Amino acid sequence: MRRIARSCSIVAATLLFITTGCAPQHTVILAGQTTASDPADDFNRSKPEELPSEIEDIQKIPQDVRRFTAVIKPLPTDELQANALQRFRKQHFAPWTEPEPTRDIKQSIQGMKDIAKTTWYGENRLKVKPERIKAIQAHADLDRLPLFNKPGIAIAPTFLRGLPNLKPLYETSDDFPFDQLQYSEVKPNEPVRMLHESDTGAWVFIETAYGFGWVKAGTVLPVDLSMQHRMTSAELVVITLDFAVIRDDKGKAMPQPRIGTLYPLVREEPDCWLVELAVPGEDDWATLKTACIRKNDAQRFPLPFNAETVTHIGNELLKTPYGWGELFRDRDCSATTRDFFLPFGIWLPRNSREQIHSGPFVSLANLAKPDKEKLLIQQGVPFRTIVHRKGHIMLYAGLFDGKPVVLHTAWAIRFKTKSGQEEKFYIGRTVLTTLEAGFELPPSRGTLLDHLDGMLTLPAQ
Repeated sequence: MRRIARSCSIVAATLLFITTGCAPQHTVILAGQTTASDPADDFNRSKPEELPSEIEDIQKIPQDVRRFTAVIKPLPTDELQANALQRFRKQHFAPWTEPEPTRDIKQSIQGMKDIAKTTWYGENRLKVKPERIKAIQAHADLDRLPLFNKPGIAIAPTFLRGLPNLKPLYETSDDFPFDQLQYSEVKPNEPVRMLHESDTGAWVFIETAYGFGWVKAGTVLPVDLSMQHRMTSAELVVITLDFAVIRDDKGKAMPQPRIGTLYPLVREEPDCWLVELAVPGEDDWATLKTACIRKNDAQRFPLPFNAETVTHIGNELLKTPYGWGELFRDRDCSATTRDFFLPFGIWLPRNSREQIHSGPFVSLANLAKPDKEKLLIQQGVPFRTIVHRKGHIMLYAGLFDGKPVVLHTAWAIRFKTKSGQEEKFYIGRTVLTTLEAGFELPPSRGTLLDHLDGMLTLPAQ
C-alpha cells in the first residue's frame, strides 16, 4: 500500500505479510490469536466458522509481559542512563530551545500541495472531489506559510493532521483506518512551535519534536519565557496509565493523558502527585495550573528500568487497540514503541523508519531466516531492542519455546482463501507474537521474519 511521503509523517510503505500502520510513516503488520489448527488448513472467508478466533501465537504465548521480564537488568551504567536522559530532554524541548524549525518546512509545504495530485476516497467510500481538496488547501494559505514562529504548548490532547481538516483521505474505498491525513496525537503539556494558522483561524500549523502538522486552534497556546524555564528545569512526573484522572484544586476533571505525558512536579502528597499543567490564561497565552494525579497513575520521571516497571508499562500497552496515527486515542506500531520507552527517559522519533535509524542499528536484510533469529537471540536485549521490517517496528521481548517474541501493535495478516482471493485476518491491537505470527493461515506474502531488515538496542550508545 502506497503512503504519501511527508517530512512530518507518512512515508512510502508496502504491505507485505501483514497490513500495518505506524502512522507518521507506517504500515503496520502483525497478528493476533488463534485456536490451534493444522498449518495446512486453508481457510475460507465465505465460511467464517472455518477461521480461527485468534492466530496460534496469541493463543500459545501468554499475553502478559511478566512472562518475559524476569531476565531484565538495569541499564549497564549510570552514564548511559544520564546520556539518554540528556538526549531526551534536548529532543523533547527542541521546539522551544531551537531558534528555527528543525525539519524541512519547504518539503512539508510541497507535500501538502501534492495531495491534490492523487485520487482519494472519503468517509462515505466515494471519491473525494478535487474541488474539496483545493478548498482545504486554500484555507491552509500555504503560500504564506509560515506566518510566525513562537513557542507554544498543548493544553489538551490533540491530533496532528496533514491538512487543516478533520475529514479523512483514504487511498481506496475500503482503506479504513488508514486516513493519510492522520499523523499522531500531541500529548497535553507537550512543547510545540507555532508557525502558521489557517485563513479561518480554526487551525494552527505547528512543529512538534517529531514533525509538522495541523491541530485545532485552542488546543495549543503560546508560552512565555518564565513558563518555558519552569517546564525545562522542573522535576517531572510521567503518566504510567492510559487515561489517568487529573483534577484541579476545585475538583474539576482535566483532560485525561495517556502513558508518557509529562508534568512538572510541585510536591508529592500521601495520596497524589501535585503537578502543574498548561491551561488557558490571560490574552490567550498558556499558564500553569496546579492539579492532582492519583499516586498509582504516575511516577517520578524517568522510571528506573527494571522488571517491575517494564512489566507495568508493557502490560498497560497490551490493552491498546490498533489506531493508525493514534486515531481514537489508540496506537499504531511506532506509537507503541515510542510510548514504551518514553517513561524511561529514552527518546524515539514518531515513525518506524526514523526509529530504527535513530542509532547504530544492526542490519539483518541479507541474512537467511535462521541467521536472523540467531543474531537477534545473541545480540538482542529484552525490552531494549527494537526490530524492524519495512513499515513496521516491534519491541523484542525475549524467548518463548526457543523462539524470539516481539511486542507490537498490528492491524491484520494477509492470507489467501481457497478460491485464491487475498483476505485479511484482523488483529487490531497490541500483542505478543513470534516473528512468524499467523504461519498457520498461512500468510500470503511471507512472515515478519522473511522481511526483517534490522535491529537497534536502546538507549543507543
